[in-house]
Amino acid sequence: MDRQISIRVLRWLVRRPSTYRLLGVLLEVLNRKEKNEAYKIWVRFLLEVTQKAYAHRRPVIWMNAFTPSEIAYALGGVPFMPEIIASLVSYLGWSRRPISLADTYISTDVCSFYRCALGLVLEGYLPHPDLIISSSHLCDGANKFFRYLSKLYGCPHFFLDPPYKCDTLGRRYMISQLKEVVEAASGLIHVPLDEGRLAQTIDLSNQARRYMEDINRLRQNIPSPFPGSEGLSYLAGMNFYSLGSERGVDFYRTLYHYIERKVVKAEGYLLKERHRLLWLHHIRPYYENEIFQILGDRGVAVSFEEPNYLYWPSLDPSRPWESLAEKITSNIWAGPLDRRIEAVWRMVQDYSIDGVIHFSHWGCRQSCGGAGVIGDFLKEKGVPYIILPGDGADPDNYSPGQTRTRLEALVEMLG
Repeated sequence: MDRQISIRVLRWLVRRPSTYRLLGVLLEVLNRKEKNEAYKIWVRFLLEVTQKAYAHRRPVIWMNAFTPSEIAYALGGVPFMPEIIASLVSYLGWSRRPISLADTYISTDVCSFYRCALGLVLEGYLPHPDLIISSSHLCDGANKFFRYLSKLYGCPHFFLDPPYKCDTLGRRYMISQLKEVVEAASGLIHVPLDEGRLAQTIDLSNQARRYMEDINRLRQNIPSPFPGSEGLSYLAGMNFYSLGSERGVDFYRTLYHYIERKVVKAEGYLLKERHRLLWLHHIRPYYENEIFQILGDRGVAVSFEEPNYLYWPSLDPSRPWESLAEKITSNIWAGPLDRRIEAVWRMVQDYSIDGVIHFSHWGCRQSCGGAGVIGDFLKEKGVPYIILPGDGADPDNYSPGQTRTRLEALVEMLG
């Protein structure tokens, strides 16, 4: 009985907008010694978006991480990405319970981020969506997961299905899909589509992109000025969640200046950098683990990570639909594997990479499917490479001993 009361109290607190205002004040105090102002902006951004989602004064639009966040901002809505929330819940050490609950409803073969999110939905922790927009790339389970949620919540689900080929016909098809989905969504939430706001959203996204490009260039410096563990957490999170918002521009501008100061001082994030690694796949384990400590203790820096690779060209506010369509169809993780391999090789060269880790997240076909082919390519180029099996959200799928053995083998290959 006491446990049930505690859960009801926790659910009540989680769903109250005022909780996030109070958390904001508390975290500002706790983070006052944090030198990285961009990290503080990420915390504020996440709290603000969550508060707005529960306050529900504007339409709440659930999206998967690969649906452009610009769409939600152009519609005047509040984007809500359950994968990001699941990673945060895992980071806090709370993912076991929702995953266990979800496992009684769906297959354990499904990505643990979606299982965690479903458990949170079933326990009533997450804000009610007004509509859901998801994309078929890159995640194999996204369509069915979000379709299932639309039935649970009784809300519309719009689905973007990018073509396999990134050619003129494919972009034309993508443009028509975007217009159709956004116009239909606009009608359902009773928010007229404002072309001026759409252009402004694209402009904000493009401003952020310019800083992202500068950040990536700075990160080519030796020693590595910014840790890949953070690149795979809040930096990747802002990439998915903030593009098209003013807070996103503020974040990337601030991070650029922070890293620039590190580069000017020739200051690496490790005391002594012996080797540089590239991390492949969009995620890392977010629960407590020793992966980056093992590498760091041996002077091995994770210098860059795949989710922060800029694959799309500059956007044009005067051609918003075309720009968004090109951003979607340019995604190197969709379509022919050759595109991804070409990008991986470019990252290896640009960031002076000594070795590569491919994190193969349990339940993720995208992360596991091409890992062997990429490995064969890199081995032919003489680049040490390992596949690191694991799970981003479920700590029960983490094997400390096997993980340590694989990492130590990689360090040995690096010499």
